[in-house]
Amino acid sequence: MVTLLAVLFIGALAFINNLISFLLHCLPTTLTILILSKGEYWVPVLFSFALPTMGIAIHQVIKQRNDRFILSLLNTLEAEKETLIDLSMIDPLTGLYNRRGFENRTENALTDTSSVHTLLLLDIDHFKAYNDHYGHMMGDQALTRVSAAIRDAVRSRDIVGRYGGEEFMVLLVNTTPQQANETAERIRQRVYDLSIPHMFNESVATNVTISIGSSQVKNNDMETALSQADQALYSAKNLGRNNILSFDVWSAA
Repeated sequence: MVTLLAVLFIGALAFINNLISFLLHCLPTTLTILILSKGEYWVPVLFSFALPTMGIAIHQVIKQRNDRFILSLLNTLEAEKETLIDLSMIDPLTGLYNRRGFENRTENALTDTSSVHTLLLLDIDHFKAYNDHYGHMMGDQALTRVSAAIRDAVRSRDIVGRYGGEEFMVLLVNTTPQQANETAERIRQRVYDLSIPHMFNESVATNVTISIGSSQVKNNDMETALSQADQALYSAKNLGRNNILSFDVWSAA
């Protein structure tokens, strides 16, 4: 019995996390003692064997439940992490990508070097005057409606972001120059058709309008495309606003 208890004690310590290994370690000794004692002490022997076996079995059940709980918790944390990452890339006012989110999405889109992309840079005309006169709450409402109009005017695969303030960026994925011009015109018209009153835009219209500069993204060089689109946008503003101007057309003129 002393030998058996020693074997059971050592086995319980060594194989606390593995019931099968414990049984393989202790069962031969238990059977040997039962045979040598001719079954005389079978009750205390079996009790001594069954007690740690039940303890290890219960320990394994609890451990498995804890492991499942921890795994579920890790999966939940990972999902929440992904959600937080996504939220950190979204502009809270418009629901569009912020600059960080836009850059992240465009990096993935530009991996396809066989496609031709066009970058649009958009700016609401005389928006500072709009904010100053109508107030920031009305300004936020105007931004929300304009951003929705932009989003609705492009395809689901195109990437739309708020560049900052009243400026927006759109990456038209895998599109020809003609298609890009048509999309830019559709955006301009949809914003115009919102009919948001803007008395300080009277030199252009009596409602909110938008000016657009565009540039092809060549050799996946977004920095150059952005600079060119900005130059085209600036020229579109100088031409009277509520205009669309392509950098390639403007630079060739």
